[in-house]
Amino acid sequence: MIIAGRSLYTRLVMRVGLVLSISSIALLIAIWISTQLAANEAYDRILTGSALQIAENTWYQNGAVNVDVPLAAFSMLTAGDQVFYVVVDPDGRTIAGDPDFKPEIPWKKLKDGPLLQDGAYLDTPVRMAIVGRRMPVANEHPWAVIVLAQTNNARLSFAKSVGTRALLVILAMGVLTLIAAMFTLYQALSPLKKIEAAIRERDLNDLSPLSITVPVETHALVSSINAFMQRLAVHRATMRRVIGDAAHQLRTPVTALISQMELLSAQHDEAGRRHHLDRLRDRTRHLGALVNQLINHAMVQHRSDTAAFEKIDLGELVRHEMADMLSHQERQLDLAMEAPEQPCLIMGDSISLREAIKNVLGNALQYGAVSFLHVQLEQIENLYELRVIDDGPGIPENDWERIRKPFAPRSGERVGASLGLSIVEEVMRTHGGLLRFGYSGAGSFMVVLSFPAGAPSQT
Repeated sequence: MIIAGRSLYTRLVMRVGLVLSISSIALLIAIWISTQLAANEAYDRILTGSALQIAENTWYQNGAVNVDVPLAAFSMLTAGDQVFYVVVDPDGRTIAGDPDFKPEIPWKKLKDGPLLQDGAYLDTPVRMAIVGRRMPVANEHPWAVIVLAQTNNARLSFAKSVGTRALLVILAMGVLTLIAAMFTLYQALSPLKKIEAAIRERDLNDLSPLSITVPVETHALVSSINAFMQRLAVHRATMRRVIGDAAHQLRTPVTALISQMELLSAQHDEAGRRHHLDRLRDRTRHLGALVNQLINHAMVQHRSDTAAFEKIDLGELVRHEMADMLSHQERQLDLAMEAPEQPCLIMGDSISLREAIKNVLGNALQYGAVSFLHVQLEQIENLYELRVIDDGPGIPENDWERIRKPFAPRSGERVGASLGLSIVEEVMRTHGGLLRFGYSGAGSFMVVLSFPAGAPSQT
């Protein structure tokens, strides 16, 4: 069952929107911080410059510190802010400015130059510039100190104004970028709609590969679809072939069986009835063998593409099939099996392998072995060779290729559809092995199955 999830387009748009939102927030924070730093730096320079102007107009005369505060020192400061200042002599007395403005003075740091620090006056946050001017006095702190403070309204307003404008620009650019991204994503996903249309417009019986130009990113998807359709076409062709073979092969024996039943029903004397009963029994046996072979052939063809391989002990499999088949034999035969003591491991489908071995042994018992049947399993380099040897007449060399094909003409009184060795051939092909015929050193006919000791690929 296919469950339709959220649209791929919607997912991509949401992810792009999320990335843009996070980027916009990070950019806005960065702009706000940089704006604050820039505003603080600019206003701190103005504040320090004003304090230095006051310090330049501070001097020592007649045993006292004098100061002439220039109006230009305050004109540089922002009109919208409150300004406080105080000038303190080396003894800590206020000689100019607001006498109530008494910030803590860092006497030991005055020699390092103008100092900037935050503070508060009248419950209002202020930024202060502290400048010391050395006086010619013998005192622990020979400094006349100028402290100039300004409220933070202007710098906060400046940072807010710049941040607001940046926010509006970022929002506008973000919206435009999102719209462009949505359009781009729509265009980028259009090849999927092209693939969908190519499949939807196809005839139900057309399983040929898709022949369209697609982006590299969707090439693997189209290749997988083509591979699936190819496998489906192979399965459908196999099914049609099996149905056609069954219809063709069953038509004659079924017709013969019906005719024999009609002849039996029309026969009145006992000898004639027995004769037709024998013929009916033979026809039924022939039909049963044919149906069984057709089913086995269809099963092997189906499993050649669908069955998963597993690790199998070939020696144990052959022993089991020999024991199962020979348990129904009434003839006295010289039977033997030679195999290595260690497991003979191959990768394969046990059901198909069992069917192949059963067909080889069945042919040897039914049409070959007169007095002996020997089975040999031997490892030769990277192969396992299974040899089934009997003292029967064997198969003429001229027929070795013909009998590998299904429904080859049969010799003698054999029943069935001549599918036994074609089943073996199909199984060996699937397992990367080989079916061949030959003669042993003693001149006995043998059927040889060669299996790779490794893990073959299914084809």
